[in-house]
Amino acid sequence: MKILHFLFFCFLSDVAVLVKGKHNILSAVERLNGTLNCSLYLSGSRKFFSEEKCERAEDILIKTDGSTAQSGRYSINYKDGSPGRGIVSATFTHMIKSDSGMYRCGLGRPSVPDSNYDFEVRVSNDLDRNIGFYRTQTEGENITLGCSNNTYGHRKIFCKNQCKNEGEILIDTTNDKAESSRYSIEYRPVSTFGLYVTITQLTKSDTGE
Repeated sequence: MKILHFLFFCFLSDVAVLVKGKHNILSAVERLNGTLNCSLYLSGSRKFFSEEKCERAEDILIKTDGSTAQSGRYSINYKDGSPGRGIVSATFTHMIKSDSGMYRCGLGRPSVPDSNYDFEVRVSNDLDRNIGFYRTQTEGENITLGCSNNTYGHRKIFCKNQCKNEGEILIDTTNDKAESSRYSIEYRPVSTFGLYVTITQLTKSDTGE
């Protein structure tokens, strides 16, 4: 089984990850900062960020009723998404190898959350990257990601790398939904992120920004 490192940007977006049935794996470089956006069902209520599954009091890194909170090298920021949804952004600063492990962010009581999102962090100094978190996927899988921090307009673009060359543009459309080979883009006006892209049957050549 081959592992791919997949760093995703869309219209200068932050890395955004959708909730899936299995946990997501995020790779990171030592000494850098990384932020993950946890898209959660429900909105408001208490926010928390913890190691593992919050089964012990010492696992809870942050618990707050406010919109922002910080504890040591960890911080969270909350904002409302579409109706009935919220986004908890969890940030690690100056990451170290011991940060590697399982984490959970969520809403409600940590022991019995109303909505939660689990993910795994892998920190290494062997990665040739100058940015924080990036998605780690397996060849042959499909991936769908939401594009955060976008200003939506009539034209939608999905491209690889810096979008400077014609060959880097995968999709350029004025429709709300378009597909080209293994790539597709879709605008969902009442969803959390609005704009989503999908790559099916990931290959090693998909590695990149």
